[in-house]
Amino acid sequence: MFTQHIVYYPLQNIDINILFYFVQKITKINQIVGSIGAFIGIIVFIAYIPQIFANLQGNKAQPFQPLSAAVSCLIWVLYGWTNEPKKDWILIIPNSAGVILGGLTFLTSL
Repeated sequence: MFTQHIVYYPLQNIDINILFYFVQKITKINQIVGSIGAFIGIIVFIAYIPQIFANLQGNKAQPFQPLSAAVSCLIWVLYGWTNEPKKDWILIIPNSAGVILGGLTFLTSL
């Protein structure tokens, strides 16, 4: 009288250890990519240092790009700092360099 419906889930036969293995691999890859991105982000803002010296020597550049970069970085620092349950240092560290060096570039270009 009653028909039985069998529902098949594609992941139902996968061992849970296999899933944990892939989650750990993805997490490790995420950490590596995040660290590389943070390092490159710091290098981007270190590029402001020659412009700061040029500004101090009287060769002023336009101030709006470093100001907008510093404000953008400040927003990312605040986001990383308030991230719950733990602070996101991969965002905080390179963007702090952007706040400092972008701000210095802006101030010296005035």
